[in-house]
Amino acid sequence: MKSKIKSIIAKISKRKLVKNFLLIFTGQGIASIFTLVATVLIIAGIGSEQHGILIVVQTYATFFFSLFSFKTFHALIKYLVKARQNKNETDVKMYIKWSLVLDVGSLIFMFIMGILLRDPVIKLMGWPNEMRQYVILYLLIQLVNINGTTTGVLRSYEKYNYVVRGQIISTLIRCVGYTICFAIRRDFVSFFIAEIIATLSNYLLLIYYTYKVLKAENLLDFYKVKLKNKKEFLKFNLYNNLTVTLDLPVNQVTQLIINKYLGFAANSAYSVFEKLGAIINKLGDPINQIIYPEMNLHIAENNIDAAKKLSRKLKKLMIVVFAGSACLTLLTYRLWFHILIPDGNGYLWAFVLYLAFVSYVNGAMGTHNLFLALGYVKYNIPILVVVNSLYLVFLFIAVQKIGLIGVILVYLIQAMSMVLIKELILKKNQY
Repeated sequence: MKSKIKSIIAKISKRKLVKNFLLIFTGQGIASIFTLVATVLIIAGIGSEQHGILIVVQTYATFFFSLFSFKTFHALIKYLVKARQNKNETDVKMYIKWSLVLDVGSLIFMFIMGILLRDPVIKLMGWPNEMRQYVILYLLIQLVNINGTTTGVLRSYEKYNYVVRGQIISTLIRCVGYTICFAIRRDFVSFFIAEIIATLSNYLLLIYYTYKVLKAENLLDFYKVKLKNKKEFLKFNLYNNLTVTLDLPVNQVTQLIINKYLGFAANSAYSVFEKLGAIINKLGDPINQIIYPEMNLHIAENNIDAAKKLSRKLKKLMIVVFAGSACLTLLTYRLWFHILIPDGNGYLWAFVLYLAFVSYVNGAMGTHNLFLALGYVKYNIPILVVVNSLYLVFLFIAVQKIGLIGVILVYLIQAMSMVLIKELILKKNQY
């Protein structure tokens, strides 16, 4: 028996994709447990209404982060693969420097715009006045969220253990902080401070681990390289960030609309959906993190079939995951659903539909990654303009007529439309 186990471990260790997947999946699974415990503690401590206020503060800050910060990691991964294959250390350092310059510059601009628009948005949304201070604090910690450079470097050099370690430590800090707040002082401010500390710790850990990787690869002097006009790299970054900006209505804006029309309690319920759906993400996200660099490697080697095979496998896996998670929910929801959502029965079918949505989105990441890896990023802009314009129109109707189920249904249709159009473009170009 021991020899069989050793044989299996040996096979896994030789298969890079499987080993990296198991590493990320295990780590994110542990992080999810801490996150769920923390969610139960905060809802029990301050209630769904005040939990909804925290979610709105986070949504406001992440909205501006998504709108103005550069998501450089897609371009960094793509071009680092080429530079490393060509053994061009100067280009490697230059891409890292460009990524950091874009990250820092856009984060400063993000903070300024978030502060300038704070009061008009709070007035428009009818939020409590005390949210002004909470918004500033949450915007401040986003200034150290150098996500593009840290993610790009860690994934490019396959240091998934550092990514996982950072997630586990920060979620553990959150869980411990919430436990202390629950035991000693059950008020919003205490839980908010604990959340700030946990979020900041994650960003700082990613910076520290990126520093370690750069040091190990003898790239710490990347800042000394003189910046040159890397046209393709900058163009890819521009298209990719325009894509993210145009995709905002489907992300943070959706929660703001839920809050506007359905209230803080519905915001809290939707946030719980996201945290429970994160269990599925913990399966799909590790695969997504791994296959994007792998797809770029296959395409650099002109092996398109291998890249397509990765995409098909992911879709099949997520169909099985949805069927299993939906059945498990319907069989067991009476035991646990009311603990996370006080009016659980009123949100059950909305949650099942959300499971369908999150499973589909994770399965579709193969198509999105293949689209990016093949360099079709410029097509994302017209696709998003059309699809998201229609999404917003139907979202306003659905949220008022059908409530939270309507929001998720329109969300699912939007995701399916994006994938269909991209697959048609790939087919037209014989991919």
